Amino acid sequence: MEKLLDVLLLGRMRFHDLSMRGRVVLSQLPLNLTMLLVCLIAVIADPEIFGNPGFLIAQAWALALLVVAVAVPWDRLPYGWFLVMPVLDFYPVGLLRYSSEPTLPGLGLLAVFPIMWLAGSGYRPRIMVPFGGVAALLMVWVPLFMEGRATPHELAANLVVPFMLLAIGVGTSVMTLSGMAQQERVQELLERAETRERLLDTVLDTVDVGVLVLDDHGENTYLNAKERQLYVAALPAGSSTTNEAELLIYWEGRDEPVPPEQRPLERVLNGETIEHEVYQLGRGPEARTVSISGRQFVDAAGNKAGTVLASTDVTEVVAAVRARDKFLAAMSHEFRTPLTNILGYAELLYDDPSLSPAARSDLQIMARNARHLNHMVDDILLSSVTGSDAPLLRRPLDLSELAREAVASARAEATSRGIEVEVNAERALPVMGDRTGLVRILDNLLSNALKYSYAGTKVTLETCKDDDWAVCSVTDEGLGIAPEDLNRVFTRFQRSDAAVRSGIPGTGLGLALAKEVAELHDGQLDVTSVVGVGSVFTLRLPLRKTHADLPRA
Repeated sequence: MEKLLDVLLLGRMRFHDLSMRGRVVLSQLPLNLTMLLVCLIAVIADPEIFGNPGFLIAQAWALALLVVAVAVPWDRLPYGWFLVMPVLDFYPVGLLRYSSEPTLPGLGLLAVFPIMWLAGSGYRPRIMVPFGGVAALLMVWVPLFMEGRATPHELAANLVVPFMLLAIGVGTSVMTLSGMAQQERVQELLERAETRERLLDTVLDTVDVGVLVLDDHGENTYLNAKERQLYVAALPAGSSTTNEAELLIYWEGRDEPVPPEQRPLERVLNGETIEHEVYQLGRGPEARTVSISGRQFVDAAGNKAGTVLASTDVTEVVAAVRARDKFLAAMSHEFRTPLTNILGYAELLYDDPSLSPAARSDLQIMARNARHLNHMVDDILLSSVTGSDAPLLRRPLDLSELAREAVASARAEATSRGIEVEVNAERALPVMGDRTGLVRILDNLLSNALKYSYAGTKVTLETCKDDDWAVCSVTDEGLGIAPEDLNRVFTRFQRSDAAVRSGIPGTGLGLALAKEVAELHDGQLDVTSVVGVGSVFTLRLPLRKTHADLPRA
């Protein structure tokens, strides 16, 4: 009964949430309430009507039907049996209309209740809607036949009410079927949404990325399992829960805590977007290093809907990178001292006039290999500091001049290999750059060209201007690079299969470092190559604006 009253009072309970008995009672109740209203009106309009047996029988029949609706366990009966109730409702309505028509005309319209019940049930509408129309017609015509007044004129004159009731039934049926179809569609969409939500929850709890979602008020709405683990790592010792501002968050690589206003969550809540910023959560052996990205998101109307923070645990990655860099730096320093000694003593020995030509030749080979090893050590040492940490001292330079100097430095090695070196770099190409870095690029490109060329071939270094770019290209007639190796030629510690098979020494670092330096100068380093024909490495750097380039007043 409480649920029934909740529906009647337009509460939170919906009609379809009721039991079958509750729905039957609620569907029968409007007719009984209306017939009770008829009694109240009759008291005022014509009290003598209560002396009419038909009027009293109709009221008693309707009341009995309400008792049946309450007493019968409709939930246990096969679906559809409840429609017996609206069919039986036509009798008290017809009897009430017949017994009180002179005093209270129009009571036949009470048949709209059973008509709407039949049509609105959604159960076999092609049968129930016509059946309701026929029942309404019989309700009007049967008294005419009983009284002997069933003339064509009388029958036609009483068609209006049944036709109106039939039209109401058709409209109710159409609306009901449409509503049922929409309800099924909504239910299907809700089930899909629930399935997707469960899938999303499963995925977010499975992936090794912490995800935190906050609503537009900054309140936590979702926290996956990985984010909980990272949250625990940031808790102060002995604390099980605390405010975000009290979590132990430090700058990566430092013991300095991040100020509350600079914490990633606070910055994202203030509208800032962060990407892959590294922090340390917690202290001691349980501390974790995380890469955090975050941004706000908006709803369909373009209003702020919330904030998402993604945290990736990179503790092992950072530790591995640090160990690698430490190893490379230590190894490079350990090699540098003996190599420096070898080169120094080789130069002293080379100046000894008592050396025979054969010994002098052997000494040159020893010194050349020692210098080669020294270059490799330099490459390894430089590789331990890259990206934004690489030192760059930019100043005005002439790329053509650097190219000529690089060729002059490489000419002795080219002569010893029997390779011709040609330079076409007459026009000045002003750039802003780090001299050490650009010299390293040119030396590396020339060294590679000589290393992978055959005796009797030619290496050409050429500079030119291309719009706003200073361009330097190094062309050789050597081994060439296979197409499958071109996409990894600038990858650290990667060497082409042809270079490995040929036994040419190298670390696979030179070109990778050269490309990194070029990109630090906002430039590009590209390569084109044909196996057996040769390769062309092209360095492109932004031209520096000189006074001659400025527009004149």
